[in-house]
Amino acid sequence: MAETSVVRRTNLPASSAEGAWQALVLDVGQPDRPVLRVEAAGRGLLVLRHGDAVLLLASVADDHFGVAYASTGQHRPPVPPMSAARAAAVGADSGGAWLARWAHHFATALTGTGAGPLHAGRWVISGDVGYPGVGATQRPAPVPLPHDRGWIDWFGGDPHRQILPLRPLAGPGSARVKAYRRQFREGVLPPVLLWWISGLDCHVVLDGHDRLVAALTEDGQPPLLQLSSVGQHQVDDETDTAVRRYSTTTEAVRHQVAVGTPGAADALAAAHRHFARELSVVGTGYGTSRAWPLRGGPANWHRLAEAQAPDWHAEISAADDGCGRRPPPDGRRPHLSPSRRSPA
Repeated sequence: MAETSVVRRTNLPASSAEGAWQALVLDVGQPDRPVLRVEAAGRGLLVLRHGDAVLLLASVADDHFGVAYASTGQHRPPVPPMSAARAAAVGADSGGAWLARWAHHFATALTGTGAGPLHAGRWVISGDVGYPGVGATQRPAPVPLPHDRGWIDWFGGDPHRQILPLRPLAGPGSARVKAYRRQFREGVLPPVLLWWISGLDCHVVLDGHDRLVAALTEDGQPPLLQLSSVGQHQVDDETDTAVRRYSTTTEAVRHQVAVGTPGAADALAAAHRHFARELSVVGTGYGTSRAWPLRGGPANWHRLAEAQAPDWHAEISAADDGCGRRPPPDGRRPHLSPSRRSPA
């Protein structure tokens, strides 16, 4: 597999106080179509694929309350396994600088393989943008969704807490999880790498399933890094919003400075600093994920779903025939009992 080409890496903020790191921006030159990608068949039908292998099938409800999904459990992380020596070399969790070192580690791994999701354009590896300004100990713990079949509720909870594992989670007593639990207690557990897929409105676990289990088993907060693509329109929109807010704020404060209002000059200086901070992190939030057309359209999606998850496909098809792929009213979740789940 060909390596991914990166034109430039940029830390944001580029120059700041120790611990203030927020994101690593990757300007990627190629490939145009990655091996790990989302494909869309129309009518809210999505497939996550690795080459020809199907990793996940998803069907967005017509009322846009959420999306039903079925995972095949075939995901293989594009990042090589973390060694204990590597974790020890990076050192203990020390905030932004520590996350920045791991962001560069993941960037090197993702660009050194053709098995990841990176494609031409701008990408960001960031800290927890869902809770800006909130420390790790105060941040709500992530809630892993069922790895095989489930429902991503777009209105019934905190979307920043829901994360979707792409393979079965190991038990707390497995050898790898035990080793990671020890690293967590020592403060050197590497972050879990999440990937934001806007078509699901949810993060999936790209790398670190066992590290996630280890931290949660220890009743702790797993360190997280989040990968997202960023479009130019997002950068433009966020820049325009920041400029408008800055203009509105400073217009009033400048008038107070002109009439000699005590403290107004300090307030104006603070507004300048805030504006500079906003501009320094423009485009580091969640972007719109690109999806490629699924060859064969909806008919092929249904063939794939019937082959990979026949019971789930039958239920989705029945909902489509009876109520337009709308989940039943009891919590808007499809009934997917364990006895009816097909093996992954």
